[in-house]
Amino acid sequence: MEIEWLDNLESRVRDAVARLGELREENRTLRETIDDLETRLAVTSTPPAEPEEWDVDEQVEALRVRVRELEAQVAAAETERTEAAAAAKSWEVEREEVRRRVEGLVARLEGMTE
Repeated sequence: MEIEWLDNLESRVRDAVARLGELREENRTLRETIDDLETRLAVTSTPPAEPEEWDVDEQVEALRVRVRELEAQVAAAETERTEAAAAAKSWEVEREEVRRRVEGLVARLEGMTE
């Protein structure tokens, strides 16, 4: 017997876990880029003379903003995954209760036929 809402729930959990992994990877890559840019900026001992060098500061700030956005998305995905897992656990408890009751009914019916 296929239960459509269960398939939907399992799909949402899988999607949330996959998205969480993607966001963590993107976050890691952006943090590495920020570290690289900050290192390059620290190596420069004199104030930037070229306009291009100012772009490094802007890039670092833009990447910091993007990292904060990704962290918010990771938190949202983690919340969704947690909610989906809680719903799955609730469903599992409900399913066990239904199974127990059905088995009890089957046992009664078998007793009646004997």
